[in-house]
Amino acid sequence: MANIKNLQMWNTICYDSRISISKSMFGLRTTAIYQPTNSIIDARTVEYSPPDGESLKRILTSPRTNISSAIGNFHPQPVPNGNYMAELCMSRDGAFVVVQILQYQQLRYNPVTEVLIFEGDDAHKVKQLFL
Repeated sequence: MANIKNLQMWNTICYDSRISISKSMFGLRTTAIYQPTNSIIDARTVEYSPPDGESLKRILTSPRTNISSAIGNFHPQPVPNGNYMAELCMSRDGAFVVVQILQYQQLRYNPVTEVLIFEGDDAHKVKQLFL
């Protein structure tokens, strides 16, 4: 599990009014909570191969009305040292998902999508991609 403060999308998450941030243990531990459902948000990163990364980018940036059909039966397979990385923040109840896709370029991961926020049914569908 990744430290939420180390994600490139940390600033976007901090300023989202739906999320509250609390610090404990002398500031060493940061907890994010999705306010509408009072659910803790877990962060992680997952690396993918170029074909899976391109497919994820295409699916996640498709119109929200077609998210179910865009996902279809696609299930990306994590790989070690992948060319693409997904930064994920998911509420434990599955009602809130934040994703940003990054690609390894010039010796670092650079964003290739905006920070994408999904709530409700869309969040549950997107969460299934990463389980």
